[in-house]
Amino acid sequence: MIDLSEHYVVLGSGLSAVATIHGIIDACKDDSRKIFIVDAGITKNTVVAIDHSTEEVNMTSPKFKIYGNRYVYQYFKSLINLTESGFRGIGSLAKGGLSNIWGAGIHPYNAKELSKFPYSYREIQAIYSKIYKILTKTDSDLVEVNGDSEGASNFSLGKPLLAINAGCGSDKPCHLDSCGDGCLHCNKNVFKSGDHLEELVKSKKVEYMGGLFINSIESYKNQYIVKCSEISTGKNIRIKTTCIYSCLGAISTAKVVLGLSKSEAKTPLLSTPGGGFFMYSFNDFHKVSNGILSCKSFKGSVSEIDFDGNIFPFSRNLIMSYFGERIGTVLFFFFGRFFFSRLFAANIFFSSELSDSSVRNTNEGVTITGKNSLLLTPLFKQAMTFLRKKMLSKGLFVLPVGKKLLQPGEDIHYGGSIPMKEKPKINQCNLKGELHGFRRFYVADAASMPFLASKGHSFNSMVNSYYIARESLGTAVL
Repeated sequence: MIDLSEHYVVLGSGLSAVATIHGIIDACKDDSRKIFIVDAGITKNTVVAIDHSTEEVNMTSPKFKIYGNRYVYQYFKSLINLTESGFRGIGSLAKGGLSNIWGAGIHPYNAKELSKFPYSYREIQAIYSKIYKILTKTDSDLVEVNGDSEGASNFSLGKPLLAINAGCGSDKPCHLDSCGDGCLHCNKNVFKSGDHLEELVKSKKVEYMGGLFINSIESYKNQYIVKCSEISTGKNIRIKTTCIYSCLGAISTAKVVLGLSKSEAKTPLLSTPGGGFFMYSFNDFHKVSNGILSCKSFKGSVSEIDFDGNIFPFSRNLIMSYFGERIGTVLFFFFGRFFFSRLFAANIFFSSELSDSSVRNTNEGVTITGKNSLLLTPLFKQAMTFLRKKMLSKGLFVLPVGKKLLQPGEDIHYGGSIPMKEKPKINQCNLKGELHGFRRFYVADAASMPFLASKGHSFNSMVNSYYIARESLGTAVL
């Protein structure tokens, strides 16, 4: 038994954990209390004492095709005993979570998209700037939120914000001669939570406890017992504490909360349903310097339903990551100028109002049941008709082949499993992120977000985490 009753305990090490830690540090004036990070912390060299031979992960993102990235999402399904029906899920037990291979897109929610949250953009504008500075390691404020407009009928195409941070990880290129910022093979200069945590641990305020998988949490006499097992040996470890911030991700947080409340009821699992398609540049679009990562973001509306998306180049780096340097070089030599350099992949997302998935935790494990709204298929067709006309005016031809809807879960944008509510019930939390019926247990990740807009939510998940950490210390004294 490890007694951390006099300290703050943060579960997990991803983007939300980083933001939570910053929120605690900025709000806490008591130097005697430390922040302990309890985390599985898997790395490329971790030896895991479980059989994961039957575990299958099949996601569409090219990041998951790189063999060296397997450690980021490996073991997750096996350790939580995940069963899926109509859903293709992913999670991470790596140090830094999925930020090790994330797409690095920063997609701030605008005022309209925050209408379902307990705060407005104007109220937390300073937090937006705080998180932006962490992700990019700049002194610049995020002074404007893209698309902060009530007009839903206009189409816009603009340059995306990216979490490129030269202070994270190695700035040296990998073995690919196409390596650059955002390299699919090594994620060069993309913000990584694990690297940032190393900087935080150098202070006397933060301590990292890695190698611990969280099996369950129990409440006992105004305290919590976090039951863990060592990843490498299976040895049981118990941690006693009085204040928890769960930053494990929407699926894992739902698992521990449903176990804590001893409830076998299912809870919603929000996602951003969407699809993908291909485009060919017949004018000047491909002549713009696109780099490796997303080169453009777009947004629009059909039938008063908003959608957002991103456009990605078929760069030399992408081809080399798939086929290797030699074959990739040959392919680009023969087909690069008139084919690959003009070819673009795009995704499109709708809000979580069009998703209808749920998660349940039992003694046998975690079960996710997924399905999309019946409205999604006709809306996707409408959106593609709308985009075909709009993209044509930008010099892009939407190809008739390759259009498809994603299976629920393939968007990898999960949240809302333990949502914030004005009048919370079991397995929900209040507007400050505190779990209903459990004092000083805070759901400080995307699980507490009551709504996912039609875009990536990583940035606003961090904003939400920082907000909850700050608010918790204004109301709860250990």
